[in-house]
Amino acid sequence: MPGTVLTDLRRRGAVDPGRLLAGPLRGVGLQWLDPGRSAELGADTVEHMLYVTAGSGLAGEPGEAGATDAGIPLVEGTALTLPIGARTVLTAGAAGMEYFHAVLAVPHPAQAPKEGEPR
Repeated sequence: MPGTVLTDLRRRGAVDPGRLLAGPLRGVGLQWLDPGRSAELGADTVEHMLYVTAGSGLAGEPGEAGATDAGIPLVEGTALTLPIGARTVLTAGAAGMEYFHAVLAVPHPAQAPKEGEPR
């Protein structure tokens, strides 16, 4: 198929889809958190979508670090979306956690299509 691009995210890591796609997708990749490690995500100007592909962990409020039972359980097959304004801290469980991470740009309300306009 002409124009088709295949990327092995396990070998290459995150990629910039903006080179090939014109939509709101700004980044995609597989991420790994070692056992007990944490990563904070903030959806200030973009939205984040995560899908746990292996392992387990928790998604909690920033500032809850160290609270081993605080947060939403994340297991293989769990999806999590962070809309604009949301923040979370991901903490990997005892076996670590791998997740697919997509970042989407969100148009400023003044630039968003009006109801009935094509998107």
